[in-house]
Amino acid sequence: MKFLTFADTKIDSFLHMQLIDLAKTLSRDPKMDVEFSYHSYLNKPGHVLHVSQFWMTYPASLQLHGLKSEVYLRSYGNFFFSDHTSLQEALQSLKNEEHFQFLKHLLLFSEDFRLEKVCVTKRPGMSVSFLERKKVLLTHYHRQYRQHIQQRRWLDAFFCCIFLFANHRLVPLQTPLKEWYVELCHDLIKLNTAGSTSELVAVIHDIKRALRTFNERDMTSSYLSFYESEKLNFKDISRENEVKAPHSQTASEDEKSSDETEREEMPSWHEETSSPSDSFLQFDLDQGTSTDLLGEGGRKAEEGDQAFGAVQAGAKDSKGKDFKGETGASIDQTDGRSGQGLFPYGEMNRFAVEKKILPKKPSFQEVQDYQEFKSAVQSSVSLLKQSFLKTIEHKKNVPNHDLHFGRLNKRLTRLLTDKNPRLFFKKAESPQELDAVFTLLVDCSASMFDKMEETQQAIVLFHETLKAVRIPHSIVGFWEDAADAKKDSQPNYFQEVISFTSSLKNQSGPEILQLEPQEDNRDGYSIRKKAEDLLRRKEKQKFLLVFSDGEPAAFDYEDHGILDTYEAVANTRKMGIETLGMYISNGKVTEEAQNLMKNIYGSHQVVVPSAAELVSYLVPVLRKLLFRLS
Repeated sequence: MKFLTFADTKIDSFLHMQLIDLAKTLSRDPKMDVEFSYHSYLNKPGHVLHVSQFWMTYPASLQLHGLKSEVYLRSYGNFFFSDHTSLQEALQSLKNEEHFQFLKHLLLFSEDFRLEKVCVTKRPGMSVSFLERKKVLLTHYHRQYRQHIQQRRWLDAFFCCIFLFANHRLVPLQTPLKEWYVELCHDLIKLNTAGSTSELVAVIHDIKRALRTFNERDMTSSYLSFYESEKLNFKDISRENEVKAPHSQTASEDEKSSDETEREEMPSWHEETSSPSDSFLQFDLDQGTSTDLLGEGGRKAEEGDQAFGAVQAGAKDSKGKDFKGETGASIDQTDGRSGQGLFPYGEMNRFAVEKKILPKKPSFQEVQDYQEFKSAVQSSVSLLKQSFLKTIEHKKNVPNHDLHFGRLNKRLTRLLTDKNPRLFFKKAESPQELDAVFTLLVDCSASMFDKMEETQQAIVLFHETLKAVRIPHSIVGFWEDAADAKKDSQPNYFQEVISFTSSLKNQSGPEILQLEPQEDNRDGYSIRKKAEDLLRRKEKQKFLLVFSDGEPAAFDYEDHGILDTYEAVANTRKMGIETLGMYISNGKVTEEAQNLMKNIYGSHQVVVPSAAELVSYLVPVLRKLLFRLS
């Protein structure tokens, strides 16, 4: 379990899902995933599109447009219209050049500039996001340009100047920038007219020869990067292969050196522009030399701005318990994602292995402790039972004749004799037993160590209430064994302390106290497994209630745990199982906790300030559910 108090940067799972769906739709790749990284780039063979954290400090509206523009550029532009082979070969041939960083940045910027025009031309709806992106990046590049001028990093300033000129932002040109621009202007204009990646590469080689006369050190800042696939066989790929032109903001000089390898997994901030016009860099040099037309200040981050980033979770140490002797069944593995008939329990859980633990015979101490818990919640159980029975009785006694709506009866003469005739009736329904079943999933991760006793009391309330109104139910603790989890095998334990068959027996209950804090939690997998059990039941109404105290965290599950759990909940509801989540906080309800539960369970969730208040929060939840059944 991952403690939310340490998770200051969160991924908005609904936005993440939106970006994933957008990337899949544009690329037509059903396996395409989206990850948040320091850079933006496309890993086509790996089916992963990375979006940069450059936008994390901006307001939500700009953040959304910035991230969408990166998805447009990578999943549509790079995916279909970029020649990865030409780019990779060109960058390899430039490796030994004195001004390699500048040439690389110029090539990648020109390619992105070209792809943006393609995107906007073929899909005009993308223009809004690219326009918002342009506004932000122009401000950023102008700020960087002034810093480079002050620090006399001339090639860095020249690259920023090219970006600004390409997007019609005029800035004063100082020596030696003016001389460089005059010398390279003809070639720079060619970059705008190039219609393919190979044409851009040819122009860059011309610029390379001209740069050899420049007596200036190479760029030291890093704005763009390119992903080169390892041991790439160009005969086996198409011209539109995996391009990584990561969008990123400037990294510091010390972060990146000119000898950095191109096959980097952490590219730098990518800066691109919006839809350009045909007058790329075509104006007199004296324009803008005396004025600063910026008119925009750098936007500072606000406290409420949403931050993006994967939050790492460490695996908890094992308590030394050996469950290897327990029965287990490994999951059938097929190709694909959950909900699409590919991975039955979700792609992130393709190596999860189910292991069941049967309850032991309760000890004398457990029986005594259970009786204490039962006594503590008995008043609440009685109130819930009485309320439930009264509701049923009321529904039985409701008149079913002489109504204003319903079925038309045969006494139509009242149309003439009565001023306000009641001509309808409802068919009397024979009393039936409640056709419902419940499952309670209890998070048994290590972070529950200081909450388990209060949680057990709430579980007793749940069990005794449903037993009192004769509704079958099961109670299952779940966790993942962090010590034995491997890349191709992650054992997940399910301790069913109350089963459907034993739930209504008078002596059932003390087994609940056998639930103890264990290790990690893989919520999405557990929800899917227990939903399977509920689907096997014949009852018409099915409910799944989840007690948890934080974000899902398990082996290789940190980055996508929230999304996988959200998908599990959504798919479970589509099956007709109503799924509710109850989050147990650490004494204070935080905004992070509320957003987490909302992102996973939508409106069907309750955030409890502390475990001590769980019982009082559970009572109205059970009352509402029972009212729906009665």
